[in-house]
Amino acid sequence: MDFKNNNDFLLLFEKRLSEYTGAPYVVLTSSCTNSIMLMLKYLKSTEAVIPSRTYLSVAQLLHNENINFEYSDKPWVGSYHICDNIYDYAVGFKKDMYVPGQYQCLSFQQKKTLNIGKGGAILLDSHEDYKILKRMAHDGRDGSIHTSLDMENIILGYHVYMSPDEAAKGVLLLNQLLDRNIIIGSSDDYPDISGIKYD
Repeated sequence: MDFKNNNDFLLLFEKRLSEYTGAPYVVLTSSCTNSIMLMLKYLKSTEAVIPSRTYLSVAQLLHNENINFEYSDKPWVGSYHICDNIYDYAVGFKKDMYVPGQYQCLSFQQKKTLNIGKGGAILLDSHEDYKILKRMAHDGRDGSIHTSLDMENIILGYHVYMSPDEAAKGVLLLNQLLDRNIIIGSSDDYPDISGIKYD
């Protein structure tokens, strides 16, 4: 690939993740939690059910976004459903993982399978959703175009995009996953957070 600017690192990482997971489209973000946040806002979600054993940022996000949610005691392995077609796959990253129709939110935190240290992504199969979510993640604009040249196309967005250096590291690490034994996480790896009060 002929790299013309930093955006090309992001496009290459999207492409490699698409090939690895089987997802037609990939939106890169700054974290799994921010991936979930973008999806909640994009789908205008109002209610959710999450496991009582999961990472606490998911519950905190739902609370901060004023989304009504309940806890479930149902065990899970690799992923769980949040609401609408949104799924948390923070600890379920593996080859050919994509399920059509789902919005799968990934984590690349340092303890995860693809341990970039920071970052996340949304796997999806709609080109129209891809175009909008990419803009939402990058301050509502096309990250490949200088802001002054794109002012007429700005939409409501959030500052939750992945940096080019994180994307470049992701490409290198993804190349090393082919021969690794992938460990999938589950509800057994998390404490029960249902008793935490945020008010």
